[in-house]
Amino acid sequence: MGAQDFGRDPRALTQAMQSMQNNPYAGEVELDENGNPINPEEGQTDSVKVKEIMPLESFFFGDSIRKQKHFVWNVDTYANHVKMRDIDTLLGSFNYDYPFQREDVGDANVGIVGGVSTPLNFFRRPQGNDFTFVDGYYSYLYTPENAPFYNNKRPYTILGYLTGGQKRYAEEVLRVVHAQNVTPSTGFNVSYDSNHSRGIYTWQRGKVTDFSAAVSHTGKRYSLHAGAISNTISNRENGGLTEAWHVVDTLYESAQGLPMRMSDALNKANNTALYAVQTYGIPFVPMTDSVFTMADRTAIYIGHSITYNRWNRNYSDTKNGTTYKITDRTGKVLETRNYYDHWLISPDATNDSLSESVLTNRLFVQLQPYDRNGVLGTVDGGIGWDHRRYWQFHPDNYLKGTAFDKRNTYYAYADARGALGRWLDWHGFARFNVGGYRAGDIDVDADARLYLFIKERPITLSGRFGFELEEPSYWAQNYFSNHFVWSNNFGKQNRTDLDVTLHVPHIGAEVGFKQTVLGNAVYYNELGVPSQMKGAVSVTGLYLQENLKLGILNLYHRLLLQYSSDQTVVPVPTVAANISYFLKFQPVRNVLTVKAGVDVWWNSPYYAQAYNPATMMFYNQREAEIGNYPYANVFLVAKWKTMRIFVQYQHASENLFEKLKASFSVPYYPYNRALLKYGISWYFDN
Repeated sequence: MGAQDFGRDPRALTQAMQSMQNNPYAGEVELDENGNPINPEEGQTDSVKVKEIMPLESFFFGDSIRKQKHFVWNVDTYANHVKMRDIDTLLGSFNYDYPFQREDVGDANVGIVGGVSTPLNFFRRPQGNDFTFVDGYYSYLYTPENAPFYNNKRPYTILGYLTGGQKRYAEEVLRVVHAQNVTPSTGFNVSYDSNHSRGIYTWQRGKVTDFSAAVSHTGKRYSLHAGAISNTISNRENGGLTEAWHVVDTLYESAQGLPMRMSDALNKANNTALYAVQTYGIPFVPMTDSVFTMADRTAIYIGHSITYNRWNRNYSDTKNGTTYKITDRTGKVLETRNYYDHWLISPDATNDSLSESVLTNRLFVQLQPYDRNGVLGTVDGGIGWDHRRYWQFHPDNYLKGTAFDKRNTYYAYADARGALGRWLDWHGFARFNVGGYRAGDIDVDADARLYLFIKERPITLSGRFGFELEEPSYWAQNYFSNHFVWSNNFGKQNRTDLDVTLHVPHIGAEVGFKQTVLGNAVYYNELGVPSQMKGAVSVTGLYLQENLKLGILNLYHRLLLQYSSDQTVVPVPTVAANISYFLKFQPVRNVLTVKAGVDVWWNSPYYAQAYNPATMMFYNQREAEIGNYPYANVFLVAKWKTMRIFVQYQHASENLFEKLKASFSVPYYPYNRALLKYGISWYFDN
């Protein structure tokens, strides 16, 4: 069914015992030679302990999920729901070492792992309204909404390491996961990810490390999801090439010899998040010990969600380190420039710091009228309070005697969802801010999926409608730093979304139509500062996917067509594509699976967004068109029992096409040069 397939369990003890015959958690009772149970309390010397039957009692998971050896999900911080997700043990996307390459047509990026990126697909670009400085790292970061929770019948561990290039300039990806259940309903897990590039260009480095620790209890009545998250970003910022011709018009031997715009700028950001979501269910009909779940009976749940999320950020540079020379092709200096036009606090050096914290409390009630999988499965209602604190250096703050800008928002929300057998499921959500800082903001979202079956093969037709009216980001209106200062009084912006998708999985086909209309949109203009347009801009998209399988030959195609009614506000490539052609076969049946082929990304020329290190933001520019460059990786990945092997020749298309040397997807930031990468990922479940 999808994310909201919560299922129902057997109602009688006999049915439960039959369904648990293959369950490692099921109890065993030893019999004597006459077939009678041995009772250790009767003084028998050859006694054996009786293990208590301990089923997974949760109302969250249906029978098909319970049977899995391992499964993973995310928690909804607004209501009493979870969303199932894929577990990371397969070959499906293992050939993508950059996380932003795994979604449709990829991202515009600065060319290294651990660096900033923004989706080519406008409809996937981050829409967060809080700490917008880290939007460029969206594909790396843990949040309470995407932090994983596991259920395992045996302890589960993943150890993975990928590397490539000379040690001095190497890229490295490290992943460690351990998940273990204490009881069938209670477990914990820890995840650690490190994405690090030492950089082949002068003063280049990208490093993002993430840690998530979580505990879950999904019992018959009480559920708890709690965790702690730490995200750390530490990047050297070189500002990109002084001029693009150094890559486009010349054949260079060493990337370290290419002139960059900055030589000592640093961006550092760190995040701490703590969260807990808990609910208690009260059935309207008394439950006996033989009933393992409340999923198929009338009940009410009372829940509470609390989240504390804090970000700190520091940017530093010097006047000398941001000064660079413009030369002609003979090396003659034409002029000397500085990367920034303004030095407002200090004329020699920058040390900008700021922070933001959000404390969120939500209290909600969920009504389950009869069956969690019924036509009206659940109805949720809740109230919430967000307490935000912003800090940055600003003379006015000290004149007022306070360093923090504190703002509160109060809101109410509702959520409802249901299903009609295996044929239909639907979901609706609405939130209205009733008072405080963002009073009057509205968020409405509704979606539905219709399932058709041809010879038991599903075809899914899904649709979604969304509307948002919101206050622009605090940082788009209030910012004081060495290079940029603004104080804006923007009005509310609005966004209307309409999506329709047809998915035919048995032939690997998907067609999606998307339409978004933005009103009074806030964007970062050619000067790198926030601006608000008057009126509306519309973006239309058509997404096509076809995965052909011809024996061991696989031909995967992803194509995105986009049209923006105003490219100066919302720049998008008209055409973007990703193809993956590979052979997939089993040299040793059920033991070794091999996948070998090539991945290619391409987009039509457009005025791609540029990147500003001082604000950590992508902004619109009209100086250089970027695109028409095929970026290709040649790969071989294999799965041998529980180990996955990774070998890739990254950027294999470098210098492959004599007339296509503009190897950029973000202005002035060239792709990493061709290099060989390799690694393994090993998982253990014993």
